[in-house]
Amino acid sequence: METTFQLYIDETEDMLQSAEECLIRLEAEYSSDEINELFRIAHTIKGSSHMVGYEDIGNLMHKIEDMLDSVRSGSIRFDPNIVSISFKGLDIVKKMLQSKKEHGTTEMAGDFQQDALQIQAMIEKMIKSRPQEEKNHAKQRAGGIVSSLINPNPKSKNRYYITFFVDEDAPMVSPVFMMILKSIKQIGTLLYCSISDSYFSESSDDDIKTMDIILCTDIEEAELYTYFAMFYVEKINIVDLSRNKLEQNDYYFNEQGNNIACYIHILRIFINLYHLLFTPSQKTKINKKELNNIKSLYGEAVELFETIKNKSQFRTFINDFNEVFTVILNMINGQGNVDEDCYTTLRIQLLQLLERAYHFIKGKYLVRVIKPDKENFINRLENFMEMVHKSTTLLIFIDLSELEILNENEVKVLINLKNEMEAKGIQIGIIADGPFVRRVMNIFDAITPIVEFHLFPSELDALVGMFHSQFLFERVNQMVKELEAG
Repeated sequence: METTFQLYIDETEDMLQSAEECLIRLEAEYSSDEINELFRIAHTIKGSSHMVGYEDIGNLMHKIEDMLDSVRSGSIRFDPNIVSISFKGLDIVKKMLQSKKEHGTTEMAGDFQQDALQIQAMIEKMIKSRPQEEKNHAKQRAGGIVSSLINPNPKSKNRYYITFFVDEDAPMVSPVFMMILKSIKQIGTLLYCSISDSYFSESSDDDIKTMDIILCTDIEEAELYTYFAMFYVEKINIVDLSRNKLEQNDYYFNEQGNNIACYIHILRIFINLYHLLFTPSQKTKINKKELNNIKSLYGEAVELFETIKNKSQFRTFINDFNEVFTVILNMINGQGNVDEDCYTTLRIQLLQLLERAYHFIKGKYLVRVIKPDKENFINRLENFMEMVHKSTTLLIFIDLSELEILNENEVKVLINLKNEMEAKGIQIGIIADGPFVRRVMNIFDAITPIVEFHLFPSELDALVGMFHSQFLFERVNQMVKELEAG
């Protein structure tokens, strides 16, 4: 019997430890797997406790098992209160177990038994009351403040995406959100709210400290701050979504011709400057013909900048581009003080300009980007390649960071697409990043004797890496000649 008792003690302690770890994970994020594991542990401890004659422990674990089973079946909703009760129940079981190990007094056992009965009563009340509570939630959802403010067809002239941040010191969060919503009722309606009516009847809201809304109103942004300056609202972030405020971000499909011509010239300049500044042997070997060629390209690019629709968004970039280019020309002409620090500074400035230029053209001109997921990798990739405008595309970056592995068929498709695109003058770059990057890179290493792919950790690294390519250099020059020929 002593051996059986010790085995029961050891196994129960291990299972209690595992149960607490499950609860800690559930505090952070709900998981049906964790609930199932907790249920299994409770069921096992219940059975083994009854088997060795510890009815007090067995009965408490039985009740916890019932509560978890109700969560699994959906008859009661999982919430922080269930985690709290489970922790309390496990703590009592641990004390009961320790008392039995130490052969505690009858008085101690009675205290634990009383605590266990209280927990069992709480669970019983919860299981019986939750069906009615669900009905109450349904009624509240039907007529709550959030749903009363939602208007799918607003007539207001302004729309704002607003994020509210509640102070960490706020004793309760839901009353703060309620005050915000009541203020909104005075000034407009909602298209969207990140919390629902049911939120206000939850037992705990401590984990939610922000609320997002889309507000439709006739008042201007400057007036909004007065309505939302209230206790425990730490800060707000307002983004104007009004249509007339978004025009500078519009992409004009019918203006592609001029923009593509501009970006091709700019790209050619970047490639020339990149080789000049990043290839040490070129520092003193730039000749007059090459210098005049760069000056000519620069002059053309400046003219083409003026043809871009909505060019106001490029104004800062153009000014910075002109400043860097002036320094480079002076350096090449021998008017500047050239040393390694000077080159280092110019390299950094050039890379920063290149990154900004890349964000202007990414997905619009010259460079296409696709990030397929593992579920429909091949279909999305093939469809994307079909739609790419071949005559105006130089680079395609395929981001594989969502993939865990590539199977043989997927590798074959990639090889075929690479060959097909390169035949049309388009280079393929592979972005290999994420938790499974080493596994993906090993696959490309293995096929290098058959076909070589260019792998990079980021899109900007891919863009810079492609600048080394003679293939890209020749393709850009060819496109410039085609544009000049008309």
